Amino acid sequence: MRHLSLSTVVKAVLALVLGLVLGAFGTVMHRSIPPWGVVLALALVLAVGVLVRAWSGLLALLGLAIGVLVSVQVLSQTGPGGDVLVPAAGPGVQWAGLGWVWVLGSIAVLVVAGVLPQRWFVDPPVVPADSGPQWPGLQDPALASPVLDGPVTDEPRP
Repeated sequence: MRHLSLSTVVKAVLALVLGLVLGAFGTVMHRSIPPWGVVLALALVLAVGVLVRAWSGLLALLGLAIGVLVSVQVLSQTGPGGDVLVPAAGPGVQWAGLGWVWVLGSIAVLVVAGVLPQRWFVDPPVVPADSGPQWPGLQDPALASPVLDGPVTDEPRP
């Protein structure tokens, strides 16, 4: 378990800001090319979630998730002019289910990034396999340039 240090908190705050940007981007773009816009937006959230978890762990992933959730929820509200980026079903609204897929799917893919096995994100230290020489010529200079015992011929030895 990692200790709570200043660098961990800074990384979590940076992940929160990244989550705000990512949530805003996904909210705007999820209806761009139905249904592929939402698929690409969810794939982007999953990729960034895995990247942030590998970069700094679960605390940063929590910061990313909070940023995405806040951004998506704020941008899902009705704007000052009556505009809606994530419309509900109604007359003239095509692909109304995409909004639900984006809102719930963004949370789901971040949960998936959080429950991936820890061993996928740990780099064990590299330990030399053997302290002995792999090739004798590399360790002993006398063996580096062997001397031939006789003439070189193409004939096989008996």
